[in-house]
Amino acid sequence: MEAHRRIGRRWAAGLAAAAATLGAAGRAAAHHGWSWAEDEQTELRGTVREVYIGQPHPTLRVETANDGIWVVELANPRQTARAGFSAASARAGDPVVAYGHRSTARGERRMKAVRIRVRDRTYDLYPERIRGG
Repeated sequence: MEAHRRIGRRWAAGLAAAAATLGAAGRAAAHHGWSWAEDEQTELRGTVREVYIGQPHPTLRVETANDGIWVVELANPRQTARAGFSAASARAGDPVVAYGHRSTARGERRMKAVRIRVRDRTYDLYPERIRGG
């Protein structure tokens, strides 16, 4: 009977771990998708106000001449680093051009960037998604 209890506890612990893993994977997939963004690529020009490098995505806060502050999401930290972008790549006051996909939510000033240009350097965050050069 004691062996049966140990197996039952192990099975329950394994089931709990699997459920936690699947739940986290589902949240990650929902977060990392592109469904929140428009299909059309647009250009956003402005001035860097803040640089954040960390999880889940590095971001730039960009002030535009007409629309105020935008949040420009970059790729995940590892992919952003592979593109050559780091915390030293941009600082507040730098002009920036971001190419990417705007949020579909009306009034939300958020973009998922596929390419950014800062200080005359271009960073291709998602090279396979860049359209038109």
